[in-house]
Amino acid sequence: MAEQQSIQSVDAAMRLLQVLAATNRAMTLKEISAAVGMTASNTHRYMVSFMRASLVCQESDSGRYDLGPFALHLGLAAMGRLDPVTVATKLMMELRARIDLAVSLSIWTPDGPTMIRWLDSSHPLTVNIKPGSRTPLLNSASGRVFLSFEPQEKLKTVLAAELRVRRGRKETAWTTMEEVNALRAEVRRHGLGRVRGDRVSGVNGLSAPIFDAAGELALTISTIGLEYAFDASYNGAVAIALRDAAARASAQLGFNAQRHGVLGLRQGDKAQAA
Repeated sequence: MAEQQSIQSVDAAMRLLQVLAATNRAMTLKEISAAVGMTASNTHRYMVSFMRASLVCQESDSGRYDLGPFALHLGLAAMGRLDPVTVATKLMMELRARIDLAVSLSIWTPDGPTMIRWLDSSHPLTVNIKPGSRTPLLNSASGRVFLSFEPQEKLKTVLAAELRVRRGRKETAWTTMEEVNALRAEVRRHGLGRVRGDRVSGVNGLSAPIFDAAGELALTISTIGLEYAFDASYNGAVAIALRDAAARASAQLGFNAQRHGVLGLRQGDKAQAA
């Protein structure tokens, strides 16, 4: 299919708006024009048109430009049409085709991480997991993502119950808050939750966070497979494909990595994760 022709002035206008949208502050005319490689005089003409359409506003004291009220209206309208599960389901199908491993989506519920979508691979894999299944925080890949990026107040009851059960069984790992915090730090450092036989012997898993426009964890996308056919390294082909799918889903939901931090950490969480 031949590439469709575009209107160059509209393309240029979109580049200018994208520059403003990518920052969390107002910008000078010089900064904007330099960012897109346009002369200041041409940039100014676009700014005038944008202000007439309320796409851009100008600070009266500094003369800097920022997104205007109609840009906000467009953004809110677009967000209202987005369903995280619909967006992520399309990308999980693409991910499964790319890596040919089982892929799932999970959301947070009051009972803990809950799997809501599952796609099988062509490889035989017998696991007792199906939509509606709850996964643990401490020894599942998706659970570890929720453990690391969900507000701690929201998950403290579920976490306390899991720790209590593990201590009662005299488990040898993840029974103390020191171990929990170390686990969180590892997930945040790599941007992935990982298990290597931690829950089911011989089965590996990786999970990535999908963030929404507010920088909140919306859901997780995960993949699992038998150890011999599953590269669980943080920089392997599976991890790269999974991160890419999660990043694209987050971007479609309006997440801005530059504004919220590469991994969507809230300011209050960054010191804790360091």
